[in-house]
Amino acid sequence: MQSRFSLDFADAQAIAAACLESAARQGVAVSIAIVDGAGDLLQFSRMDGARTYTVDLATKKARAAANVGVATAIIAAMSGPGAESVKAGGLPVLHQGQCVGAVGISGAQTAVDEAIATEGIAALGA
Repeated sequence: MQSRFSLDFADAQAIAAACLESAARQGVAVSIAIVDGAGDLLQFSRMDGARTYTVDLATKKARAAANVGVATAIIAAMSGPGAESVKAGGLPVLHQGQCVGAVGISGAQTAVDEAIATEGIAALGA
């Protein structure tokens, strides 16, 4: 029998706080979705000024990264031109080689979304 790790609510709060701080520092308004290892929503934040469509996009990015276990930028690159795919900005959270959850950011340029997610994950020290 194997044990499976997963993010918990305290982890999600720490990630969200770091993401919010990063976004504010960069002067962007984003939505932040954090999911557990199964892709279920743990934490969601929508900053003042973030467009309503970013709610759905951030959630899709987080779930895709958790389900596949890789960054959504990789998923988008593998999908090829013309394919409807999730964009960069979703990153898996890895612990001991397994995906324990993911972060999805939407509302800025995709490179900025991904940088915010990276800073959030770094707050865990994982």
